[in-house]
Amino acid sequence: MLGSLRADMSRQGVQTPQKGCCNACEKPIVGQVITALGRTWHPEHFTCAHCNQELGTRNFFERDGRPYCEPDYHNLFSPRCAYCNGPILDKCVTALEKTWHTEHFFCAQCGQQFGEEGFHERDGKPYCRADYFDMFAPKCGGCNKPIMENYISALNTQWHPDCFVCKDCQNPVKGKSFYAMEGKPVCPTCVGVDDDE
Repeated sequence: MLGSLRADMSRQGVQTPQKGCCNACEKPIVGQVITALGRTWHPEHFTCAHCNQELGTRNFFERDGRPYCEPDYHNLFSPRCAYCNGPILDKCVTALEKTWHTEHFFCAQCGQQFGEEGFHERDGKPYCRADYFDMFAPKCGGCNKPIMENYISALNTQWHPDCFVCKDCQNPVKGKSFYAMEGKPVCPTCVGVDDDE
C-alpha cells in the first residue's frame, strides 16, 4: 500500500523520500518520523512498552532499550515508600532498610517529622526521642518519668539522681545507708537512727 502511494505521489511530481525503517513494523517511513533511542519509528508505533499508548512527543523514560510512559515507568521501576507504597519520584529518605517519601518519614507515635535530633528505632518503627523514651525507657521510681541518662539503681528500680530522696523529708539520700518504706528510700535521720550507726 505504501509503495503504491509513493508511486502515485511520484507520478504527480511529489517526492517522498524514505526516512528510514520503523523499528516496530520494519516498514519504510514516509512523512512524520520519530527518532528516539537511536532508532526511527512511525509516530503511531512509538508506544509505551507496558500500556502501548502512543508516546508521540510526550516525556518518556527508557529501560533496557524500551520506552515507557512516565506513569508506567514510575509505577514499575521507582522505589516505593514504606508508608504509602506509592512510587518515589523526587527526594527520599532511606532508613531502617526502607525508602520513604520525605513527608512520610515521621514518628510512629506522634506523627511529627524528625528534626536534627534524628530518630530512634524499635521493632522496625521510627520514633522521636520524646516518644521513644516515654514508651520504652525505664521509668523513675520517684517521678515515673522516663530515665534518659544517669540513674541510680536501688530498691529493684531505677531513679533519676534528683528523685532519689527521702520519702519523709525529701532531702537527697546521701551515703550508702538508707532504709526502705513502701518501696521508697528513707534517710536514717527520719527513721530515728544516727547516720554513723
